[in-house]
Amino acid sequence: MRHLFVMNPHAGKFDRSQEMLEKVRHIMAGRREAWSAVRTQGPGHAIRLVEEAARQGDPVRVYACGGDGTLNEVVNGAAGWDQVAVTHCPMGSGNDFLRIFGQDAGRFWQLDQLLDGPQTAMDLIECNGRCALNVCSVGFDARIGFGAADFKKLPLVSGTAAYQLSALRTIIRGIHLPYQVTIDGEAMPGDRFTLLCACNGRYYGGGFNPSPDAMPDDGVLDFIVIPAVSRFTVLALIKKFARGEIGQIPQVTLRRGRTMQVVCDRVTAVNVDGERVEGKNLSIGLSDKKVQFFYPAGACWKRRQYSLAGAERT
Repeated sequence: MRHLFVMNPHAGKFDRSQEMLEKVRHIMAGRREAWSAVRTQGPGHAIRLVEEAARQGDPVRVYACGGDGTLNEVVNGAAGWDQVAVTHCPMGSGNDFLRIFGQDAGRFWQLDQLLDGPQTAMDLIECNGRCALNVCSVGFDARIGFGAADFKKLPLVSGTAAYQLSALRTIIRGIHLPYQVTIDGEAMPGDRFTLLCACNGRYYGGGFNPSPDAMPDDGVLDFIVIPAVSRFTVLALIKKFARGEIGQIPQVTLRRGRTMQVVCDRVTAVNVDGERVEGKNLSIGLSDKKVQFFYPAGACWKRRQYSLAGAERT
């Protein structure tokens, strides 16, 4: 077994790659296994590193040492390669996919709990050729997510606060846009929408919980469709959205399925696990590929009980 540590020096507010490298050296010192640690040099580098490791053919475990963007690149490099397994060593400000593990999420900081941990095949979302392990979103929420980067650079602003500030700015600028939306071939009513989500995980945006019963390994995606709503409604919606109470919002349509098609009147940005994909014709669905994901022994991502009262779910 080989181990590849992919370290993003730009994750979070400070470069912690040297700190991570020292941890890796210490934990691997007593193991008779090949390992390497590489600092990424820019967008797409992590994808190339993982693809190169995968093409060697032997089993390899890849550690995404960074934030959600680093994990996304590592996942895209490993997607469809059965001999490649990935995990997340959190160094970013959000680290949203790991929240699905609840109180066990903190154990991902401990390399000794990851090295020999179990692994499982996780589903992936695919959007116009780009894979995501966690969440894809279009509309109001995506604009908030990309705008949050402006606020994360400010002193004393946490990941959650950055999203809240970006949300306020986006509300002022405008909420809904014209889309044509179909899910598994069924047209969604209306021609203007506030937010569209495809969820494989449960948390994103610094801790928002849009789909509290999503499972990353059940072979379906959880789709959330929010039609055009007023600014006043959005303020109430954001609070419920953050707390995992999406089922209490009567305007929301929830579906479990495999594909969502979105036709836009302009080039539109899609949030793909924090990465940006653009297009006018968007195809968002369950990928034919999976990714092997490893985690601390005993960690669990089982969903909690969830009431669907007030929302349409099929």
